Amino acid sequence: MSMTESPDAGTLRRVSAVAGSEQRDALRDAIDADEALTLTAISSRFANLVVDPGFPGDVVVLAEEPGRTMLAHARTGVAAGALVVVHADVDTTLRRALEGLGAAIVPLGEPAEAVAEQVAAVRRPTRRRTTSWTDEPAERRPRLSPGERRALTHYVQGLTTVQVAAEMGVGYETAKTFLRRVRAKYAAVDRPAGRRAELINRAEEDGLL
Repeated sequence: MSMTESPDAGTLRRVSAVAGSEQRDALRDAIDADEALTLTAISSRFANLVVDPGFPGDVVVLAEEPGRTMLAHARTGVAAGALVVVHADVDTTLRRALEGLGAAIVPLGEPAEAVAEQVAAVRRPTRRRTTSWTDEPAERRPRLSPGERRALTHYVQGLTTVQVAAEMGVGYETAKTFLRRVRAKYAAVDRPAGRRAELINRAEEDGLL
């Protein structure tokens, strides 16, 4: 296909995806059927997807409810270095924002096979944008470990540190250390995160809510 930017010969394009139960099986089958693609992670919740070792891969597929949360998730995928494909019906405002990130959009009425085709065809934009944290230099985006990212995700959803520890299956001091490191890493790139409200803002900007 003329619009396709195929992976190098012999290289599979790695795909991670968030999709509801109604779409998940069809999407998995469509990706598996394409010899150029391999599914590295799939989940019904983005918060779970981002802590999976298979995230982000080369392309992140967002088959979820459209809105601000979807846009935040797209920003996270871009910040992680992936291309983004959206499978949803989006309004004009959201479409412009997503396209500004370089995301490809497949209408909800299109089958999973069309999504897989777009995953194989999506190309990285050549024009630089300056509208979000995802366009900041790499040093402006803290590099969180999987444990730190998971602790942050639980914490900004309203859990106490004790509850975060329980969810993660670690001790209280370990969870506390994860959160302390998260705050320190954000502070190191001049993004305040000392208070819970500030940490929630950072998480929203980075697509973790």
